[in-house]
Amino acid sequence: MIRCSRGIVELFVLIAVASAAVPHLKALAASDDGVSEEEYGIYAAAIQQFYLSPEARPTKFLMIEERTFKYDFSVGDNDEPWKEKHKGLNIEESAVEDYETKNSQKWLLKKADFKLPVKHDLITDLDLKAIFHGHWGELEWIQYYRRFPESTGFIMLSRVGFNTAHTQALLYIGSRCGPGCGEIHFLFLEKSNGAWVVKKELRKKSFG
Repeated sequence: MIRCSRGIVELFVLIAVASAAVPHLKALAASDDGVSEEEYGIYAAAIQQFYLSPEARPTKFLMIEERTFKYDFSVGDNDEPWKEKHKGLNIEESAVEDYETKNSQKWLLKKADFKLPVKHDLITDLDLKAIFHGHWGELEWIQYYRRFPESTGFIMLSRVGFNTAHTQALLYIGSRCGPGCGEIHFLFLEKSNGAWVVKKELRKKSFG
């Protein structure tokens, strides 16, 4: 009888622990439902500014990497763009924390959610590995353009980090277009009159 009572008590303890854990797991799962509509709006604004403006290389087709990508500016030179003092800028810590949290893993992007004025498609990890094998040489790029002759390379995007009020945003955007061709940008954006605008390009690096 004592053994049976002890078993019942242990069962109730397990149920209580499970009941407490499930809401916690749900909260973790619900903390980020994936790339938001607002992020896709920022992607569209940044892509048009850097790759579809009159000054950009003419293109009627854009290829975008399917998975989000975070460039680590701290590698090699211990550089963290948001920590540098920029005149007239006050980047809130919540924006930095949101950017770091979201980009602690890679996320899948959806072609249909991009609102762009030109034809576009997404390139998968499997396609990139099959073509480049981690090498960005001339022969690999010849193979890439044979497969995607309309494209001018491909664009890479991070998740967007927002401050608590969603008035500031941090974004990595970059591109590769050939051997030694391409660049990366780290952008600080602010919402002005309901629209997101690039306030400052915090970092730019070239693959050339």
